[in-house]
Amino acid sequence: MVKAILERVQGILNTDLKEINTIESITHDDFYKNHIKTNTPVKMTHMMSHWKAMELWSLDYFEKIGKDKETYMYQGNIRQNDTNWHFGAFQDYLNDIRNNSDNTETYLGNMPIAKMFPELLEHVDFSLISNNTIRNSTSLWIGPPGTITGWHTDRLANNILALIEGRKLVFLVSPKETNKMYPSDKYEPGSRLSDVNMENFDEEHHPLFKDATVQYTIIHPGEMLFIPQTWWHVVYGLDVSISSNNFGFTPFDNFKMKSSELIKRNLHSLGLYSPKNCVCHYINEDGKRVKR
Repeated sequence: MVKAILERVQGILNTDLKEINTIESITHDDFYKNHIKTNTPVKMTHMMSHWKAMELWSLDYFEKIGKDKETYMYQGNIRQNDTNWHFGAFQDYLNDIRNNSDNTETYLGNMPIAKMFPELLEHVDFSLISNNTIRNSTSLWIGPPGTITGWHTDRLANNILALIEGRKLVFLVSPKETNKMYPSDKYEPGSRLSDVNMENFDEEHHPLFKDATVQYTIIHPGEMLFIPQTWWHVVYGLDVSISSNNFGFTPFDNFKMKSSELIKRNLHSLGLYSPKNCVCHYINEDGKRVKR
């Protein structure tokens, strides 16, 4: 799968794919100075050995602790394709991933740990970001091979993605090349989406993307990737995977989130701002617009 994806993406581009810089470990001060302040991505390979999540988290573990939970799952690339959310029993979706991992599109994505499994916040350590922010949001992702989180940016937050089980392939493009990414009108709170779809690339409408400088890396269990705010990224699930990520907001980012972004979200919830083209709502069986 990795080779096929890399060859397909390289076939789109006029420039060579570049590997994201990788280090083993880093101090908090150096991480802030060399990566947060400079808005520079990096993969870290030896920063998670002390995580309780590395000892405990597995499909079996989540089956035990999630028996009475309900959540949303989505299918396919909802950022560049259609929004397709479903709400149901967490355990049913988990079993679908376990039993049909090569055929299912079930993706338990962006589940809020603080809401669903608050005890798990003690199993992870995102202090590289949280020590320099005033608000953090930690999520859980469980999915089969073949999942796609399409091209987007986290406009207001720095992001660390950490792999517990399985592998993920991530591509990045600098915000300096946003003109080549064709920002979309589709709305997702806190994000900016791209119209570029590498699964069905439209060269006629997105010719500049071919000249973008695209970086990539494969994240393995026990590795984490720092994705700075405003960097474009797309994530492919290569195996049945369990991962966690943390969005960190500085005081300025948090102010923007509680001011202009909050206004947009409230208007959107009322159907007054981008009501039909978004990632956060879906149409239920009765034809009603429902917030996930």
